[in-house]
Amino acid sequence: MCEDTLPVVKVYDRTSDQILELSPKKVWILKGRNSNGIKIGLFKSPITGRYFRARLPDNYKNEC
Repeated sequence: MCEDTLPVVKVYDRTSDQILELSPKKVWILKGRNSNGIKIGLFKSPITGRYFRARLPDNYKNEC
């Protein structure tokens, strides 16, 4: 799998109240009926060890 090679992105970590540069563990697209969708990433906080989700930029490439 390519989870280890996903690009790093700046995200706001709500569990530690900081902005961090992390690589997502998983990336998926949420789509509505009439929308193109938004990219969501699953991250693990290095400070608290808890998982959280954050929106990714539209130009984020998640291919290996």
